[in-house]
Amino acid sequence: MAAQLDLKPYMELLSREIGVVVNTVREKGAKRFGRAFGAAGFMVFAAYMGVYRPPQAKSARLSAEIAHAKMMADYGAQYATLRDELAAAYRLLPRVEDRDQWLSNSVRDSLNVGGLITEDFKPVREQELNGLVFQTSAVTVTVRFADLYDWILRLESAKPMMHLQTLDLSKKTDKMGYNSASCEISTVIPLKRYR
Repeated sequence: MAAQLDLKPYMELLSREIGVVVNTVREKGAKRFGRAFGAAGFMVFAAYMGVYRPPQAKSARLSAEIAHAKMMADYGAQYATLRDELAAAYRLLPRVEDRDQWLSNSVRDSLNVGGLITEDFKPVREQELNGLVFQTSAVTVTVRFADLYDWILRLESAKPMMHLQTLDLSKKTDKMGYNSASCEISTVIPLKRYR
């Protein structure tokens, strides 16, 4: 069992000492103890300024630095996430060095894989806007529906990315089972890649 500390005798002793000090100051007058009060006040002030205040200021400064470091760590993590997302988006887009023939060569390659022959293959149109080059190519093919479906899958899953922007499909009356498909295929090329 822990020993109990009885504070009652100490409180009585403290009360008596305070009473003696108060009675002495009343009897002799406060003027006589002015120097002692001044020295005591100076010592309390010096103790506050020299002992208590510097660690408080240092603690406040360290707390501010810790908060700043946490904020920088959060921003660093957010930056790393955004940088990785941007890099992933750039991996899906053609490089600016491939700008000249990339879209037309890629569309032609995807047609050749399926053994499809074009009726009309228009040159690539370009439009620059906000540091991006939007390229569009128009193609018309006569194709069976299953072959068209396979070709669209190849286009949409190509790396770097191509997008089937429009598709007009009509039945061929002169060829049984065939359709005429007019497509616009587009891609986006960033002129500048941010790191």
